[in-house]
Amino acid sequence: MASGWLKCFIQKGMFSDELAVNYPPREACASSVFVPKDEVRGQVGREGKVKVRYFAEGETVWAVLPAEDQPVIRVHKADLVP
Repeated sequence: MASGWLKCFIQKGMFSDELAVNYPPREACASSVFVPKDEVRGQVGREGKVKVRYFAEGETVWAVLPAEDQPVIRVHKADLVP
């Protein structure tokens, strides 16, 4: 499994040590997850990046988000930055 950064849209979290990240960042939100603030790069209300682990199954790319329950979401390869 590789590590990298996934493009996302950043929103304010419920607590001071977390942020909400929405993916995909430019389209209707498919996933919105609370993650630790130190796993995010960027500003609230703008597009940024969240640190993820990712892997491919054939042509499909999956990312593991750094949330407490570690959700796995399908992502566009172009949205990943190693």
